[in-house]
Amino acid sequence: MLYSIGELARKSKISVDSIRFYEKKNLLSLPLRGNNNYRYYDDTALEQLIFIRHCRELGMSLKEIGQLTELLKKPYQQCNTVDQLLEDHLGHIEQKLQRLENFRTKLQQLRQTCRADLTIQNCKIISGLKHPEP
Repeated sequence: MLYSIGELARKSKISVDSIRFYEKKNLLSLPLRGNNNYRYYDDTALEQLIFIRHCRELGMSLKEIGQLTELLKKPYQQCNTVDQLLEDHLGHIEQKLQRLENFRTKLQQLRQTCRADLTIQNCKIISGLKHPEP
């Protein structure tokens, strides 16, 4: 089945602009061109976009998705490369979680400095944001 870019966007739940972006990044197969010069996409493109969307939902970078996309072109290769890529991604996620935990701690500390009876110019939270501790 062939889809216009709008139909593909609806089916994949990815915006038209994102589809074009993924094309430019070579993450998506080039579409067919009709006599009217419109782009037409097949079921393979839909599968690729669903794969990309799921990877993005899991926080994967375009580089990681590109690496996985290249690996998909070699279906008989051992999957240890995929495992290592996922292991590296999990490491990035752990680092992000640690940074978020640090953010939460700092925000909680700032929140505890609040005295609601002060004016904005004397607000301890604002002061802490303007002059953070190292």
